[in-house]
Amino acid sequence: MPIHGLFTPYELDRIDQAIAYIEKNYRDAISADQLAIEVCLDIKKLQAGIQLRTGHTVHNYILVTRVTRALCDLQDFGRPIKLIASKHGFCSSSHFGTEFKKRTGLTPKEYRYQLILTGNSVDLVLVNTGVNFPRS
Repeated sequence: MPIHGLFTPYELDRIDQAIAYIEKNYRDAISADQLAIEVCLDIKKLQAGIQLRTGHTVHNYILVTRVTRALCDLQDFGRPIKLIASKHGFCSSSHFGTEFKKRTGLTPKEYRYQLILTGNSVDLVLVNTGVNFPRS
């Protein structure tokens, strides 16, 4: 029996598996097509389900995950931003900076500057994600 009139329990389980796959493999290039094959679910069902579960498209959820995971590394001032960008699956530090600013309102460099000014604690809310990052 479908839940929310859209998804069966099996499909919801596959959607949860897709989210877990993204969380584990976010550094890699992941397409919606590849993800649908990975979890054995129709791509349209997958896209609708991830949107329902996360509030994001597959692509945006991957980007939000990458930015979220990069926040911790940015607190280590010994790590260059270019290295952090690469580690978290961004093809360039420029793309990382664009996505980071889109989601936090700050560039990675501005975020680090705020950490210095506030004694390594910055309250951030990722824009349009509902994800809060409390003071560390």
